[in-house]
Amino acid sequence: MSLRLSLTALALASVLPCLAQAANQQIAALDTVVVTGARQAQRPEELLATVDVIDREELERAGPGSVLDLLARQAGIQITSNGGPGKSGSVYIRGSNANHTLVLIDGVRIGSLSLGTAPLQSLPISQIERIEILRGPASALYGADAVGGVIQIFTKRGEGAPLVELFGGLGNFGTSQAGFGVSGSNGPWSYALRASTYDTNGVSAKRATKLPDSDRDGYRNNTMGGNLGYQVAPGHEVVARVLHVEGRNWYDNGKANAHEDATTDLVSLESRNQISSTWQSTVRVSQSRDNNNTYAISSFSYINSRQTQFSWQNDLSTAVGKFLLGYEYADQKLESSTSYAGTGRNISSLIAGWTASLDKHRFQANLREDNNSQYGDKLTYLLGYGYQITPALRASATLGTSFVSPTFNQLYYPGSGNENLKPEEGRNRELALRYEDKGTRASVTYFNNKIDNLITWMTVSPYKVQQTGHARIEGWELAGSTLLAGYELSASVDLLNPKDEDTGMQLLRRAEQSGRLAVTRTFGAFTVGTELIGVGKRFDDTANKTSMGGYGLVNLFGQYQIDRNWRLEARANNLLDKDYTLANGYNTLGANVFVGIRYLSR
Repeated sequence: MSLRLSLTALALASVLPCLAQAANQQIAALDTVVVTGARQAQRPEELLATVDVIDREELERAGPGSVLDLLARQAGIQITSNGGPGKSGSVYIRGSNANHTLVLIDGVRIGSLSLGTAPLQSLPISQIERIEILRGPASALYGADAVGGVIQIFTKRGEGAPLVELFGGLGNFGTSQAGFGVSGSNGPWSYALRASTYDTNGVSAKRATKLPDSDRDGYRNNTMGGNLGYQVAPGHEVVARVLHVEGRNWYDNGKANAHEDATTDLVSLESRNQISSTWQSTVRVSQSRDNNNTYAISSFSYINSRQTQFSWQNDLSTAVGKFLLGYEYADQKLESSTSYAGTGRNISSLIAGWTASLDKHRFQANLREDNNSQYGDKLTYLLGYGYQITPALRASATLGTSFVSPTFNQLYYPGSGNENLKPEEGRNRELALRYEDKGTRASVTYFNNKIDNLITWMTVSPYKVQQTGHARIEGWELAGSTLLAGYELSASVDLLNPKDEDTGMQLLRRAEQSGRLAVTRTFGAFTVGTELIGVGKRFDDTANKTSMGGYGLVNLFGQYQIDRNWRLEARANNLLDKDYTLANGYNTLGANVFVGIRYLSR
């Protein structure tokens, strides 16, 4: 890490506590309980991991986009997109690779077995109650792929009197969205059902000048999800969940009307049982599917992923902290119009953990063994310690290992796969200083993540997969939020040094600097806010010869509470119509505006 970055980090570290002391009101988010940091419920002041929560209020301000669009506005995250709404995209947490992020929906793993990534570009915000983002390695908790972090999406549960929600809106680029939801509980039963539709003409995916690639490449999405719960007895509940997302995505490949039909499906059945006052057992059986059918004028191809999963987690409360003991099993199958030498594998996993808050000391220890039918055993661990310096200020240090399973494309794709690949392995060290008091938060985090056995595709003939890489991703994260003179303020700065240690080059599509600032104010029935996002220069090739310039975006949003039930909502993204690119040769949206109206039967 350069001296310049270190000095900048130290300077900002001294500013954030000063900002914190200026607060005189509370932000409700302090009461948030998170589960992703340790697989058990924790209050924010107990966390040793770095976990951000996107609550329902922020989701409703986010506009009509996908989860991928929303993540672009979060600390520690950079994204790519191949040409506007619904197009394939990638998420880089703390500068790690796209397949180094694990995505869960209500605890269930989703994603493509061929690519190793989840279809975040097609998951609509309308189905979501909240999102937890864990930055840092978490393989000791969740197994393969959690090298950079974990994104866990929670869908809405029903409770209390019936709640009906309606939403509809229109925007430029031919964009429209409509949605319906109902949720509640009655006696031992709880229920929630949500459905939505989204359609946009978009822009031409590629920066093309010749027909037919210069046409607009639209996207449409239809989603339905719900759950039904029954409390068998006090402390014993069974919940069934379903989610279906289907989208049609037009794209450029030199042929008119080329498109892809993609679906994501999830079903699960969960039994949560309070065996005794100190022992809670949770059993879940689930299946997720990621299906893609690709159509051109005279060709058709498909590739489908299926993951059948079982988990049993036991949480034990004692005088010296909470213990976790668990078992997981996953069966992964791939079906494709392309012939793969291997199409299936299974993983059995044992999990153990301990968290404790003893006086001023915070502890976390996790150990996990994954036995994969393709490459054998992998043992990962996570060790963390925190100390409460003052009631508002605490310091922490963590050390953790992680790994990434080779994808089916990397192993078996005809002509380029390599069946001898080993898992990629990471080892992360992290130091953090956090301040939390009266609704104000500030943090400074240093991390150093070394990744070995990197898997890469050769960029020249014969275009095969090779495994010779080593990367080191070192960086600082600085973040703060407060309520000052009626204004909600939040800001973050990310300083990265994402390097390929073998070549000394900057990792593909990752900027060394990025930052975000959001300001929100409520005036009676009006709420208005602005977001400023800045991302530095990136490279679109491993040799660092194709540069993509840095960019800055200005977004505005507003809400007007018409009466108790009706609310008008508006968002303007890229207000200054910045021409920028997230992947070389692909377009992004210019200035775009969306106006909607929401009804809640409260």
